[in-house]
Amino acid sequence: MKQFFTESNDRLSMKRLCGFIATISLCVKLLHTPTDALVYAIGGLAMAALGLTAAEKIFKKDEDKQTP
Repeated sequence: MKQFFTESNDRLSMKRLCGFIATISLCVKLLHTPTDALVYAIGGLAMAALGLTAAEKIFKKDEDKQTP
């Protein structure tokens, strides 16, 4: 579980932690009082989190590469 919340340099990823807490709280609220707005909010949160992570990996600068 620790690997899920840490980045490649062994630092805690606050984005992942906040996303996880927000997702859990929305899911609990959805189970308690289901509404269309909550369904769309959970779907949007999931799409945004996956999209941002994919974009970061695609456009990540190679820190090991030195410019001549």
